[in-house]
Amino acid sequence: MSEKTLRISLYSLLAITALYLAVTMLGGGNGSVAADSALDEAFAELNRVSHTHFEIAGPRDRILLDKVDAGWTVNGFEADSGAVARFLRAVEEVEIASVAATNPANHGRLGITADSAWSLGTGDGPLVLLGKTGNRFRTAYARLPEADVVSLIEGDLRSAAARPLLDWRNKVILQTDTAVVASLEVTRDGGTVVYERQDSSWTADGAEADAVTVRNILQELANLRASGFAPEGTEMPAEPERAVRAADADGNELASLVLAGGDGNVLVLSARSPYIFEVPTFRADRIAPAPSDEE
Repeated sequence: MSEKTLRISLYSLLAITALYLAVTMLGGGNGSVAADSALDEAFAELNRVSHTHFEIAGPRDRILLDKVDAGWTVNGFEADSGAVARFLRAVEEVEIASVAATNPANHGRLGITADSAWSLGTGDGPLVLLGKTGNRFRTAYARLPEADVVSLIEGDLRSAAARPLLDWRNKVILQTDTAVVASLEVTRDGGTVVYERQDSSWTADGAEADAVTVRNILQELANLRASGFAPEGTEMPAEPERAVRAADADGNELASLVLAGGDGNVLVLSARSPYIFEVPTFRADRIAPAPSDEE
């Protein structure tokens, strides 16, 4: 190869390299940079601290979050503060990683079609669609409803937002400072057992109580959480099968529960809540155990 030919080849290679770098830096002119910018702006709008209302809708669920004086509600019910805090943090921390697809034919595969995605908005602002989880940990697909471009986002937003109503509701039935509980009244099947705290032990109707039985009751009363909620329209029977009352040394009521058999679970109503909860049978047996001579 002559020196002239070699020089022409080098110039051609340099020109091709420069053209490639220019196309790459400009994004190829396919509009993906603008699309990601628009999605980023939508997330920034969702993250405004002034928002007091969010709407999250999936194929089968519609979640309405509203900020009230006492915290947040979900579809009119008391919301789980932890679930709401996780969601708000996820909105704040979400990041756009890259463009995942530009062809609408890929929307179905990524779970980002209008009838398969979860939508997230505030009711009067931008709407974002959340698709399937991505190909890496803590990623998911997202796009704007009017856009063809799908982006891969990083963070906890998809799992924090795409949840059924049950996972948004506050499942705490009651919380009791069991250190000050001095007496327990447990009624079951028409009979009542009175447990009383002594200096270092408990008695049951005046006799020594089983320590495990008392410990189980106190553990449940300390932080009793539901596994679910009774269907709308459910009512507790006039004379529930079981009842539990805890009081302090002065007789002040610290906790009061009534329990009744349900469809696969046991219904629980607390004097401090308007809702009828559900707990598994084994938990109900710990809260309101049968008398020792029936165990």
